[in-house]
Amino acid sequence: MKHIFITRIKYLIGRFFYTLRNDNILVILKKIYKIIFYSNKIDLDKLNIDKNLRLDDLFLKFGTDKGSLDGKKTYDFTEKNKKGGKFKNYYEWINRENPRSFEYQFGHNFTPYYEKYFGPLRHKTLKILEIGVANGHSIASWFYYFPNSIIHGIDIKKSYYFFYKGKRINYHSLNVMDDRAVSKFITKNNKFDIIIDDSNHTHTFFTNNIKNFYPALKPGGIYVLEDFRDSDRLDELERKYNEDSGKRLMHDHSILMHEIFHFIKNKKFFKHIILKEDVLKYIFDTIYNVEVHYGEHPGASLGFLFKKLFHKS
Repeated sequence: MKHIFITRIKYLIGRFFYTLRNDNILVILKKIYKIIFYSNKIDLDKLNIDKNLRLDDLFLKFGTDKGSLDGKKTYDFTEKNKKGGKFKNYYEWINRENPRSFEYQFGHNFTPYYEKYFGPLRHKTLKILEIGVANGHSIASWFYYFPNSIIHGIDIKKSYYFFYKGKRINYHSLNVMDDRAVSKFITKNNKFDIIIDDSNHTHTFFTNNIKNFYPALKPGGIYVLEDFRDSDRLDELERKYNEDSGKRLMHDHSILMHEIFHFIKNKKFFKHIILKEDVLKYIFDTIYNVEVHYGEHPGASLGFLFKKLFHKS
């Protein structure tokens, strides 16, 4: 508790001096009050959102790079902390009129694949988990896309960094590299129908999350890994350097993520520091299909692991 209190005080002090450049002292004190008592959260149950919005429109409205356009970066670059700006805060940005009339950066455009696999499940009652949610903009999108589902979000950041609240939302501050903490989380929250890994996009995180969270996927569930392409590019460069130079960089894995997907799909064992034989055997016994997709965006990549509806124990 002492550590949490100190962390929050440091955060408040930092925000105080950061906003002092743009706001008067009264405005700053109001912001600090809201942060302390969590009254600054955007209540998703009270937003007036069209229930028939397409997934890509939800991604754009709330500002996640999962869609065809990246709404969050436009707000950060053009509106955040801007004197005399049109939007005073992120709540006003979400409620902007004609969202597609603004200029945006190109997004990862995962929408066609999510619509394909999640569309038939949209109105079912599901438990959904996203790993690595930052301020929660994708969680807000899932909240409206899956109107009957419970949405869980994990991030290492404390809850006051998370922008949203809602009756169907559960935020968990968790270090996913802490196997013991993850085990407790899974024991407490049981299994999920959909798990999306959008955490730290490195090989170690991807494989450690597969090891820990794939068993928490219900039979017939879908496990998704986002944005592994950049990790593969870096690992491939390191592997080539090691081969060409005869030297060794700090490199604890010689297999790339797209190769792991191939091996899992073909149920072929491989040596790995995290995905050991017993982990792979469980995956091979329960996997139904594996699909990998790449987008036009340089970093856009998706790996889908589809779990069997039934399997022999």
